[in-house]
Amino acid sequence: MKLINFRSTVAVLATTTLLFSVLNSANGQKPGEKHEGNNCQVTSYSMNKICKEWDGQWQGIGVASDGNCYFATSTHSSGHGAGFHVYDPVKKEHRVIAEDMTIVCGEEYSGSQQGKIHSPIVELDGWLYFTTHLSNYWPEGIDIYTGAHVLGYEMATGKFRDFGIVKPRYSIYSAIQVDPERKVLYVMLSPFQPDLIKEDGVHLYSVDIESGEKKDLGQLTFGETGGTPWFYVDHQGNCWFTLWKREWQYAYDRGNLYCYSPQAGKIITYKDALPKEGRLIDGTPVSGKHMYNTRCWNYTEALPGRERCLFAMGAWGGGDERLWIFDPSKDIASGEAFEPIASIGTTFHETARGGDRLYFVQYEDLEVQRTISPELARDEDPDIVGYNSNLHLRSISLKKGDDPNQITDHGKIVDQDGRAARMINALAADSKGRVYMTGDWYIKSDREASMYLLLWDHPGERLYSLMKRGMFFAVAETAME
Repeated sequence: MKLINFRSTVAVLATTTLLFSVLNSANGQKPGEKHEGNNCQVTSYSMNKICKEWDGQWQGIGVASDGNCYFATSTHSSGHGAGFHVYDPVKKEHRVIAEDMTIVCGEEYSGSQQGKIHSPIVELDGWLYFTTHLSNYWPEGIDIYTGAHVLGYEMATGKFRDFGIVKPRYSIYSAIQVDPERKVLYVMLSPFQPDLIKEDGVHLYSVDIESGEKKDLGQLTFGETGGTPWFYVDHQGNCWFTLWKREWQYAYDRGNLYCYSPQAGKIITYKDALPKEGRLIDGTPVSGKHMYNTRCWNYTEALPGRERCLFAMGAWGGGDERLWIFDPSKDIASGEAFEPIASIGTTFHETARGGDRLYFVQYEDLEVQRTISPELARDEDPDIVGYNSNLHLRSISLKKGDDPNQITDHGKIVDQDGRAARMINALAADSKGRVYMTGDWYIKSDREASMYLLLWDHPGERLYSLMKRGMFFAVAETAME
């Protein structure tokens, strides 16, 4: 690990419901699983050759109506913000749209950074919408953070629209979704400063696309921070969500489901509504107080027509390893509204629907998938633990008549030069079998390495490290396998 010492006066470098039988304990392979080959070869693009400080990415990726994939690159930096990019799959070209969202937001000299795009990227009428998030998590950085922005990007013109800071000093963590009929965006405002956490909590806001008006729709947590990664806006404009509970648990929320109803003009809480009896992929019951208390959606995506949505909970949301359909027209209290349609193993943000397939990234061994976070494992020194991170791309068919329990294992994710993925937390897919991903990979040279803040509590200095990993965007062509 190479260390670089920067004095504060020196600029930082620019930058449906069948269950599988028992798992094979040796490698997590499931009976009936279809294997396409040993490796899923992808074409990758190094992001750190462009900017050393781009480091890690949750969400912030999507396939738009123009057929291109738009994605973000985020930082943990005090001196550089998030990047925004486009990839043309026909021309096989990557282009940087904006290298630093702090500049786009007009805050280049504020001392703070709009360092992350940790929201989904949603689309309406030729515009893409997403949000920013703070990057430098040390107390000094949190204290000076100005607040998160909602941004629009018009694909035809390349023009950005900044809706501004939704609530001063509050970040957006991290969901955004659009109501296409009412032309309204929903976002989740979260405090990170200690005084705001103590005095307040998480709020749901709406942003009117035409006027830019921002409206507080209600408070979700009290004296605690939190957030949600996904919203589901149904065909009637109701905004459904859960609170994320891996980092925070709440005495007043044990598997609650929330709905903002524009007709009622308020948030409706369905207490303890989420499925109460989790199952592993082999049907083994998931039990325990912690599992029960941490139930939440860690992946949510509307199905065509928006009358129903897919969701999964996984190890970070109570332990259930099934894919579900939520139908809000059915009874929620009785559980009728929740239907398990497949057993896929535990998943997280690295889940995306492309046409009639659902794609997801998992460790080859599902027991490892349950117990190890790729985000934490990515910082283990590969010279000590080895270069054996074994992340696989898998998928199931959602086509009517197909068996959704038939998992296709596309293989270990390896790029054109033999690099393997270490963490994927941003995934998108299209109907042509292309799967797009952003994450951290093993590297072949320091040119590909991310620069990460190692120490932040030394007065007057910052200590950065060139990590033994790098940030890459990659594309898998599964239809060509």
